[in-house]
Amino acid sequence: MSLFIETICYQNGEFRNLELHQNRLNKTRFKCLGMDDEWNLASILPMPETDLAEKQKCRIVYGEDFESIEFLPYQIRPIHSVRLVEHNSIEYKYKSLDRSQFELLKDSVAEDEIIIVQKGQITDTSYSNLVFFDGENWVTPSRYLLNGTMRQALLREGKILEEEINPKDFNKFLSFKLINAMMNLEESPELDISIIC
Repeated sequence: MSLFIETICYQNGEFRNLELHQNRLNKTRFKCLGMDDEWNLASILPMPETDLAEKQKCRIVYGEDFESIEFLPYQIRPIHSVRLVEHNSIEYKYKSLDRSQFELLKDSVAEDEIIIVQKGQITDTSYSNLVFFDGENWVTPSRYLLNGTMRQALLREGKILEEEINPKDFNKFLSFKLINAMMNLEESPELDISIIC
């Protein structure tokens, strides 16, 4: 049986973007597993026995039922170099526990992280969506592998714009950030566009 994951940020006594995570989880269970019962994460998830101010990663592994729920401290990984990697067949529409395709791509380069290019378009890194700063606006690629919950939230709030981005567009951007459930626009470190090779 296929297993899937949800990673939810828990901080200051709250689960971040819980509605978006719940929608994705229920959609995944329906589309991939044929399960039409909807889970209510707010009534299911336990509260961690940790300092409420410390950011925690709530990692849920599930299939037809819950496999595990764990809370782990979260630290943002430092990134100093990024490699563009062309891969037209990789798919990650649903947040699967099996991440071997990303691990293989990352193992093929010496840089800290990869940006996956599909059919000439920028998509995502191995674990996040992307936003690029043009001096005025933060822009996320319209082509993505996974429509992340933070990406959805930032678009909905009007904090980022969406447009097609390809590598030749990099000269119009000054910097970029990685965003995911654990890193919003303010928390994610701003990286110089020049570190992408």
